[in-house]
Amino acid sequence: MSEATSEPLHGAQALTTSAKQRKSREIAPGVHFLAGFGNTTFLVGSEGVAVVDPGLLTSGPRVVRELRAITDLPVRYVIYTHGHYDHAFGTPSILADARERGHAAPDIVGHVNVAKRFERYQKTSGHIAKTFDFQFSIWKGDGGDVVRHAEYHPPTIEFTDSITLDELGGLELECHHGLGETDDHIWVWAPESRTIVGGDFIVSSLPNAGTPFRVQRYVLEWAQALEAMAAVEPQFVISGHGGVYTEKAAEMLDVTARAMRWIDTEVVRRINEGQWQEQIINEVELPPEFDESEHLQPLYGCVQFAVRDVLRRYMGWYDGNPSMVFPSTRAQIATEVVGLIGGVDALLARADALATGDAADQQLALHLVDFVIFNQGEGLAEARRRKADLLESRAAGERSFVAHNVLRSAAAIEREALSD
Repeated sequence: MSEATSEPLHGAQALTTSAKQRKSREIAPGVHFLAGFGNTTFLVGSEGVAVVDPGLLTSGPRVVRELRAITDLPVRYVIYTHGHYDHAFGTPSILADARERGHAAPDIVGHVNVAKRFERYQKTSGHIAKTFDFQFSIWKGDGGDVVRHAEYHPPTIEFTDSITLDELGGLELECHHGLGETDDHIWVWAPESRTIVGGDFIVSSLPNAGTPFRVQRYVLEWAQALEAMAAVEPQFVISGHGGVYTEKAAEMLDVTARAMRWIDTEVVRRINEGQWQEQIINEVELPPEFDESEHLQPLYGCVQFAVRDVLRRYMGWYDGNPSMVFPSTRAQIATEVVGLIGGVDALLARADALATGDAADQQLALHLVDFVIFNQGEGLAEARRRKADLLESRAAGERSFVAHNVLRSAAAIEREALSD
């Protein structure tokens, strides 16, 4: 049985498991794993099936097709590990399949906060669609269609802490809640096969805490959930993104939990010592034990994002600089700076010099060209062109799927502005 891999994925590569239409595979008796952008698991008893995480809306037909290649048994449960669009929105295809076969509609199982999440998604759908267009550049501007065309099917069976499902025939499932990537997250334990379906508690990478466009995530409780999984001594652990862990399952759960605890503890220690956000974000680095672990490479999440997540949980928005309590606009500041140095030439020349340096130099160059862009005057086109180049260079050096796509999408926006 192969272990989950940790290959760096960027842009389109990050969705190749789905794009290649890989077939499901049986990893244990009655446990079938279907890889995709968000993974799906079929748990098959003698009387029915549980589908854990039906995926994206567009993944639904593939999920049904793969399920029906395995069994004609009715789907008794659709289980959401959490309410994200890439995990809980392929349900319409499963419901349609049940109608076509004359089966009773399956119960949808999820934490009580899933319905609240769906309400928030509908309330802020315009914003979420725009951020999906921006963050998931793999879809070439159509990422937001995941939101725009979503059908919301909230749980028909809700729970707060845990629940046992036992109507599959010889197969019992335990669902346990824990805070982590979301406040509605659960993990599923199938004791007969000693299998955990972990959802996005496990992403074959450093966990995706603190992603730029999303709400609060829970670094400390993430560790606690992983520790609870380790305590049942699973033989198979299925990730939400990535692969299936077997021999290295215990090692992965242990090192990931300890790393998440370390991040929370280290950030809180610095907060209590009086450090402000900028210093903490720029100084916190994982110890070698974690930084060098094959299970914690920054392929989805990254350390700075996780640090930001802890900061926003325990601190307000004040950053230690009273000038930022009622700040001037970026345009106002840029106009003053450009005026003081007598134009944009010096800024652009210095940015060009920095652009040939390392990532830190390129980041500083981005800030310099921003003065020219926010000034909205002389040199605007040249600054946008330089910014696009710098963003693409920074993206090329980022291993995190999220960070890479944010930078690459931003570069595309700058180039589009040049063509307007």
